[in-house]
Amino acid sequence: MNFIETEITESINKLRGLLYQKLTAPIDAMWEQLYIASSQHYFIENNENTIGYCCINENGDLLQIFLLDKFNSKMNLVISELIHSKLISSASLSSSEPISFNTCLSLSKGIEPNTFCFQHVNTPRDVQSTLQVTLATIAHIPAIKVFLKEQVGMDDTFGYTENLVSRKEFFIVQESNVIIATSECRMSDSQPDIADIGIIVNRDYQSKGIATEVMQIQVNRVLQLNRKPICSTTLSNVASQKAIEKSGFYRSNIIFDMALTDS
Repeated sequence: MNFIETEITESINKLRGLLYQKLTAPIDAMWEQLYIASSQHYFIENNENTIGYCCINENGDLLQIFLLDKFNSKMNLVISELIHSKLISSASLSSSEPISFNTCLSLSKGIEPNTFCFQHVNTPRDVQSTLQVTLATIAHIPAIKVFLKEQVGMDDTFGYTENLVSRKEFFIVQESNVIIATSECRMSDSQPDIADIGIIVNRDYQSKGIATEVMQIQVNRVLQLNRKPICSTTLSNVASQKAIEKSGFYRSNIIFDMALTDS
């Protein structure tokens, strides 16, 4: 069994497309665009044949793995070889990838939930709101970056905000020129029927129902575009989970962190 480092190529994307066809729920956009996209990709070879691929981050965390159907019986062997070769010591995988997830679960030394992922019931919401959720422009970018740094500790030095603004997928809610909330509405390139919604509410304006109002507005926006809304939040963000569920979402899968070695 060999693991060959590679960049994200047409061959990798073709294999990834096959994986996405098998998922029991859509893949989270933040997970896909920030974590998986920045990980090291490997072709998995057996007897000089490419049988799949995997993605591993700099901490030795397996983030994604896929084998062609006729090689699924080798999943346990492949993951065991990844552990033995010290390429991985842990995995962060979604329950929507049952073959790899169940294999890592059977090999795990410990497991903890990381991210709750949600799908929508795909029916419009009856929104009673006076909030003005408007598209962000280039002129808003500096203020948005300050907001993200202050509110969630995100130091956007890699063009994340610029990309979403240029794609017309970043929205803001302002009050007297103060950003009280931001919202992303990301149209997935890899999942053409999916849009991923994200919301951050200014700490000074939380517990006022703003997150739920913005979420419902964005849900209707996505449905009008003939896409299906998804979103996600962390285990500890109970307030976000409540706003999400009030807006018609249900938990479709969970990303778990699994320790695969004793160290």
